[in-house]
Amino acid sequence: MNDTPRDDIPWQTQAAIYGAGLFSFTMVLISTLIIALLAVQLTDSEFLIGLIVGSRYFLTLVLSIHGGALMDRLGTRRVMIAFAIVAVIAPFLFPLALLFPVGVAISAIILLQMIAGVSDAMVWVGAQALSGQVMQGRRRYVGRMTSIVRFGAFFGPSLFGLLWDSTGIWPTFIVMGVWSALGLLCVLKIPEVPKEAEMVRNAPVRVSDLVPRIADYVSAFRLIAIPAVALILMVTMVRIGATGIQSSFYVVFLREVEISAAVIGFLIGFAQLIASGGSLMASPIARVMHPHWLTICAVFMTVVTIAITPVLVFGAPIWVTLFLLATAIGLRGLCLGISQPMEISVLGRAISSTEQGKGAGLRTTANRLASSVVPPLMGGVAEFVGIRNSFFVMGAGLLIVLSLAVIYVKFHPNLGGKGDS
Repeated sequence: MNDTPRDDIPWQTQAAIYGAGLFSFTMVLISTLIIALLAVQLTDSEFLIGLIVGSRYFLTLVLSIHGGALMDRLGTRRVMIAFAIVAVIAPFLFPLALLFPVGVAISAIILLQMIAGVSDAMVWVGAQALSGQVMQGRRRYVGRMTSIVRFGAFFGPSLFGLLWDSTGIWPTFIVMGVWSALGLLCVLKIPEVPKEAEMVRNAPVRVSDLVPRIADYVSAFRLIAIPAVALILMVTMVRIGATGIQSSFYVVFLREVEISAAVIGFLIGFAQLIASGGSLMASPIARVMHPHWLTICAVFMTVVTIAITPVLVFGAPIWVTLFLLATAIGLRGLCLGISQPMEISVLGRAISSTEQGKGAGLRTTANRLASSVVPPLMGGVAEFVGIRNSFFVMGAGLLIVLSLAVIYVKFHPNLGGKGDS
């Protein structure tokens, strides 16, 4: 399937899909920053902090394939609207949880994390599925979407870090609810896909549709038999594993060395700004470097640049420390921007148009598996070796997994060659 030079998809449709992706994706970064800061106030246990942060992905891990299958069966837009409404309500409930004793508050926050996490994730899954259904997985459109999403993510963490420092818990979570409401407005602006509109009219929602079906999971996991799908799942888990380090103990570690929430938010947002440019570079680079190898190289750098964080904080003047941190996370952002559209594009081209929801759900399941496991695992490692050394241990583990992906591409006849991009 070739990328044609003309724009044959109306800009209104593109803008609505990009906006839905922007507000749902950025909420992941915003929430990990704010919840990590909140968790530090609630407990001193590194494991418990990791559990609170990682809990956002627990339900998504279990329900991503189900949500993707629902989109394939009932219509992507319809499912996105339902989850977007929940995503608007959830942020307003977090401050209420803090009215209870600490033990109850932590349990309530974990529950809310799971609900909010699956809601935001399903809107993002829908945006990815529509990139396959409406945009046919073309790198030009996928590159635009990920570029816009990453550019928006520059402002999100920076804004909310500043809010946290200057206002407090209630205003921060209220604005988070407003942020999600903007995402809902974008979802409502997405036009119905003609084929889906006919399908939705003939497929009324039944209670049984809301119950996960084993057949959907079996059908989704069968996609792993496609070599390109298996590869993308492996590299996605490594990339998101590194992001799990950033979303949990990167924040905690920098707070321990007395860097403000606003600066941490800026660093996270700065990476997304650079990633926005990286997303636009992905397609041109893929013309001269095979997408499979390009994805692996970019993911390798996303791991290295987060694992070396403790090395960059060595007692130098604060401006030197911030320069080094910004350089490392900026390079990480560039590689994130390159790898993400490659993953979405390769996956979208490898599977049929009728299974785009399952494919996006399967990729999100891999994402959330890494996101769920890494923060509490790193917390457990930190309990034994300290936060500083835990960066090195987790980074080494992720690179070992990535080496398996290298071997897979190197020796699989249908990967990394001229005719399979």
